[in-house]
Amino acid sequence: MPRTIAAFVVGASLAVVGCVLQSIFLNPLCDGYTLGISSSAGLGVVLGTLLKIPLPKFFSSFFGVIFSLLAILILLQLFKKTVDISFVLAGIILNFFFSSIIVILTIFFDPYRLHYILLWLLGSFSSLDLLYVYIVSCLIIGSIFIILFYSSKLDIIILGKEKALSLGVDEQKVKKIFLFFSIIISALCVSLVGVISFVGIIVPNFLKMFIRLNHRLWILYSAVVGGIFVTFCDILAKNLFSPIEVPISVFTGLAGSVFFIFYIFKHKGELWKF
Repeated sequence: MPRTIAAFVVGASLAVVGCVLQSIFLNPLCDGYTLGISSSAGLGVVLGTLLKIPLPKFFSSFFGVIFSLLAILILLQLFKKTVDISFVLAGIILNFFFSSIIVILTIFFDPYRLHYILLWLLGSFSSLDLLYVYIVSCLIIGSIFIILFYSSKLDIIILGKEKALSLGVDEQKVKKIFLFFSIIISALCVSLVGVISFVGIIVPNFLKMFIRLNHRLWILYSAVVGGIFVTFCDILAKNLFSPIEVPISVFTGLAGSVFFIFYIFKHKGELWKF
């Protein structure tokens, strides 16, 4: 039961983060993984573990996310139009950069744990602290409810800065608040199960085909479908090659790769507009 709860909550939270980041950056390929937020949180956790810093994993992952936040702010200055695919490519480069730093640090400090670290970077629900599962789940669910409560502001800010101001909404303030909660949720997920890829892209974009532009419904349905999707992937990870358990990102990565191929063919005429 704790494993099922963790899988559903993490799937829901990753999908919600994807919805929020896609709305504030106006880019359908943005999520915690493609922008490097998850891998930087993973860097924080690994660094805290290797240096034996007496802090809970969440604090280590949150400190790691600060690096990605600074990197995203720099990217926002370099790419004024975040809708460009080059913005996402820069985020993916950050993701690989942080992952490479993790491997280098592991080899330098504790090479015998390299195999475990590499598996953890692909996400796993196999070894969970039951008390930590319940604490993190409560924090994530609370954050999702806060996002849902203020989700109507996302309907306004996507209309543009001038329109938002005329409706009494400070676009930059709203974006910073939603970005903060997205980072908190991402840090909590990584501290619990490691880095899981592409859920925040697959689920929200799939549901866009069926839901009108209403962020409250979009985020709510994305949370439910994201939770079901990751729970199903966890069942496959645990049972498909039993007794060997594979990392969950093997399945989410396959689905994400198919989505990226579909997106490239659908928007191939725009890929050269860097």
